Amino acid sequence: MASSGQSTSGVPHSSVGSSGGSSNTSGSPSTPDATATSSDASPAESARGVWVAYASGYGPDIQLLTVNVEAGTLSPQASIPAFGSSPSFLAVDNVAAHLYAIDESDAGRVGEYTIDPRTGELTFVNAISSGGAGPAFVATDRTGKYVFVPNYTGGSVAIVSLLPDGSLGSVQQIVAVGVYPHMMIADPTNRFVFVPCKGSDFIAQFTFDVNSGRIAPNPHGATVATAPMAGPRHIAFDPTANFVYLVNETNSTISAYAYDPETGTLATPPIDTLSTIAAGEAGIMGNTAAEVWVHPSGRWVLVSNRGENTLAVFAIDPSTGAMTFIERTPSGGMFPRDFSFDSTGTFVYAANQESGSIVTFLFNAATGALTQIGTPIAATGVSFVGLAHIQGP
Repeated sequence: MASSGQSTSGVPHSSVGSSGGSSNTSGSPSTPDATATSSDASPAESARGVWVAYASGYGPDIQLLTVNVEAGTLSPQASIPAFGSSPSFLAVDNVAAHLYAIDESDAGRVGEYTIDPRTGELTFVNAISSGGAGPAFVATDRTGKYVFVPNYTGGSVAIVSLLPDGSLGSVQQIVAVGVYPHMMIADPTNRFVFVPCKGSDFIAQFTFDVNSGRIAPNPHGATVATAPMAGPRHIAFDPTANFVYLVNETNSTISAYAYDPETGTLATPPIDTLSTIAAGEAGIMGNTAAEVWVHPSGRWVLVSNRGENTLAVFAIDPSTGAMTFIERTPSGGMFPRDFSFDSTGTFVYAANQESGSIVTFLFNAATGALTQIGTPIAATGVSFVGLAHIQGP
């Protein structure tokens, strides 16, 4: 969720509510999703308090799991009934006090839960319309004042204000953005917002006014076109915010872009674009790429492949942002939709949707190698997994 590391927000998920996280800024440290991102948490810092994980998808519940910060393993703790039928994506704020969940239905809703700071247990507070059909993602802005929801089926994005107690207020703005918007995240400065539109083959670029909670087309470039039929899905900033990495779902590629934080725009053409799957292995029609995260060190970027059922690792040149393919590792299940780092980047957690399992990997930050560890956790239709740092007992 975020940390993801991703301050607030904008990150989808990976460790939240801490000083550390990874970078799907998203809100990732990745915080994202979502939350606060950071990349400098040490193991000692991570050991303070308690780390928990939240997982959800196309089952009836949100799963709460405890995290062994030394071993990286997960243990089921509780199942919390979801307010809707398909809580396919979650986001946690940067202080790990509130969790936001979508209901990926035709009606389209977003809901809020409070987080017990001692146990991580969730208490449902309220839910409102997402302003469109089929929301596929949720994140907070970096101040924690707003929630972003792209409505995948409806082709719009919504900005929802948050009340002082963290509950959902009213929809500030609904904007038609393109076909199949799949993510909506703020850049690290919280002045700009990006929306990859899978069906339009572009990334929409907006300015963001935190005072009004409204977005407007970026005057320096309203969209960045991708290759035809690429299917842009999610992006992740590197820790320096000099580069942005885009996963293209339909043609199973990853693109690297230089980012201008003054204008809030991605430079074109991309620095490079590489395949996320082995040549001739799955083929474009047999695989769809899903999630992208940058390691807290900024040296690696990872992508999940649904069909080939792998996690692909690429090295990043810190001076140019260019990528070099390192390896593809089996995800330990089928259809790895989401994955996230712990705050230190030592462990990776993969949500295998079709096999209903969460699998843990040890990540070698020197070589980029992934090694599966521990016992997979059963989670029906799991499409999201993210960590949060709570106070603990």
